[in-house]
Amino acid sequence: MLTLGELFAILRRQLPVIVAVGLAVMLAGGLYLALARPLYRSSATLLLDLRGGTSLSADPALRQNIDTSVVDSQVRLISTAAVLRRVVEQERLDRNLEFVPDVPGLTQRLKSMLGFPAPPPLTEEGRRLTALSALADRLSVKRADKTLMVDVDVWSRDPKTAASLANGVAEAFIDDQVDAKARASKTESDWIRGRLAELDDKLRAAEAKAEAFKIENNILSTNGRLVNEQQLETGTAELARAQVKTFEARARLQQIQQAMQSGADPGATGEALRSALIQQLRIQYAEVKRQRDNLATTLGNRHPALLEVNQQLLGLRASITAELRRLAESQRAEVASAEANEAQIQRQIADQTRYATKTNTAIVRLRELERDVEANRAVFQRFLRASSNVAQDSVEPPVARVVAQAHPSNRPASPNVKAVLLIALACALAGGLAAGILNHLRQQAKARRRLPEAAPREAVDWTPGRVAHDRVF
Repeated sequence: MLTLGELFAILRRQLPVIVAVGLAVMLAGGLYLALARPLYRSSATLLLDLRGGTSLSADPALRQNIDTSVVDSQVRLISTAAVLRRVVEQERLDRNLEFVPDVPGLTQRLKSMLGFPAPPPLTEEGRRLTALSALADRLSVKRADKTLMVDVDVWSRDPKTAASLANGVAEAFIDDQVDAKARASKTESDWIRGRLAELDDKLRAAEAKAEAFKIENNILSTNGRLVNEQQLETGTAELARAQVKTFEARARLQQIQQAMQSGADPGATGEALRSALIQQLRIQYAEVKRQRDNLATTLGNRHPALLEVNQQLLGLRASITAELRRLAESQRAEVASAEANEAQIQRQIADQTRYATKTNTAIVRLRELERDVEANRAVFQRFLRASSNVAQDSVEPPVARVVAQAHPSNRPASPNVKAVLLIALACALAGGLAAGILNHLRQQAKARRRLPEAAPREAVDWTPGRVAHDRVF
């Protein structure tokens, strides 16, 4: 095993080789820096606004934590072909020799030298695809950790082109998102309008079917209630009032009849007091009775004046009785009328009850049809609200905005002179050391081949400055 001193001795003897190889590697690095075309990098910064935070109409309830996968998806969309194709068309990269060179590349020239047929000229679509691929190779999209800031970096030989392409990619992404949302809203709106038309026709058909069933079964409704139910309710209330009226008329008739049959003063009945004629006769009767009482105290029972007054009392009493009979006849007619009215109302209620009973089965079917109408109306209203929501979503702000535009760079980003020189220096040291060690091993192998073939069992000890031969026993 070599010691550190022996290793340094080997490297010292191989120093010319190490220096030659190191200089060659450094010369190759310098040649690369001299021949490599400089590339300029420009960066535009986007702020993803997936929650509508910059919109005055944004719903605060939606401003919640956003899933990282959503942000990563948006970052991935920036470098998609749909966005880059917009940039190719806007910047006319298919006519830019940097992205679509007219001179064939090294690979194609080697194929031509080997006899392979030359490819056909590029079509317009082929030039656009070539430019798109070249732009994708020179594009880098990265997002800072735990932020919504996205940097769009583009490399180009021209600093102005790099800045223009970086800004173009950022704007193309925003435009693509706006157009995608508009297309999605239009597609959804068209589908909802189609569904609304179908649901409107279905709702109208259900309503027409329910109305036709009502007409067919003579079922009418007002203010959400069936007419026959309202009529039955009204008839019941009228029957109650008619029964009360009949009871009162019968009570008055019974009171008059009892007054006529009893020996009491007929003019004292409550019903009699309602007649102006009876009231007047009672006044006359009281006055004549007072005169008779006065005459009875001074005259005898057979006195002509007293007899005349008694005759007047009998006449007044007969008049009152006749008026009561007339009232009784009138009250009987009123009772008969009240009873007839009550009977008629009862017949109407009976007819309405039979009609309601008859239409119960029809009403059950009608309720089914009305439920179908309500269900169709609920679905129609839901799609109508969805249509309104789609109209509101179509005016939402874009999902990103440019917070820092790209500007032309003053210094090329590639090749990096310091990095290339450091790499070349490291490679020179490593290559020189490797070349020195390989050259030392080659010299040892050559010295072994020069040993006498007569001593096959001898071991050669190669040490710096001397060669020792030991016999192996």
